[in-house]
Amino acid sequence: MGRAARCPVHTAGSGRDDTASAADWNRSYRRMLAYLAAGGTLDGPANRTGGEADPAFRPGTWLRKQDKARTDGKLADPQTALLDALTRHAETVMG
Repeated sequence: MGRAARCPVHTAGSGRDDTASAADWNRSYRRMLAYLAAGGTLDGPANRTGGEADPAFRPGTWLRKQDKARTDGKLADPQTALLDALTRHAETVMG
């Protein structure tokens, strides 16, 4: 049997499959989850790092890019739902 096909994500308005972009987005989302699990927050400066575990990751920069992509209609519905879940989780934890 051959390799399993990857499920492409259609980004709004692009008219094309963005499998690589979806994989990059998912990887960054997992990095964000790891950052939050290590005690990081959704608030703070854009240039903060992902901490000792992931010093190259810039969670604030990534979140701001996602806000812009959402405003521009460039996020797929599942991505928007995951970002909304992050926000709801943070609000629940912070009170």
